[in-house]
Amino acid sequence: MDTIKNVERFGEPWKSQYGTLYPFAVTLEGGEQVFANGTTESPWWVNAGSIVEIVEKGQTKKGNRKVSFSKPEGVQQPPRSASPATRGTSGNRDEAISLAMIFKIAAERGGNATESLNLARELWAAFQEFQDSPEASTTSSSEEEVF
Repeated sequence: MDTIKNVERFGEPWKSQYGTLYPFAVTLEGGEQVFANGTTESPWWVNAGSIVEIVEKGQTKKGNRKVSFSKPEGVQQPPRSASPATRGTSGNRDEAISLAMIFKIAAERGGNATESLNLARELWAAFQEFQDSPEASTTSSSEEEVF
């Protein structure tokens, strides 16, 4: 699994045997840039913070890594932006970054996939609770148990 950090349209749409494809340059959380085609101008993985499984598709004509993305089973994706114009706003971006960090922490500490997913859900709930009342103490008992 990996997390999408940034997505930019790359080139013009083109016709294929699968219909019109939209090329994207995708930066992953670790900083690596890969290239993927979407079947729409706004594929499900286009938002920063989307958790993806990478499917290798070879290389582009220029030798860059070409991939497609599948949805990991049981992983809740970040909310989609309303339109391309709203993508990357500070609120959505901050939330997407927080979600990506939560999944990273959960993957590192959670053990197997189910335990990691459960830990991510607990961390996300704690984050949203904190976000709803930022004046509240940052050392609740549930946070101490997690860390």
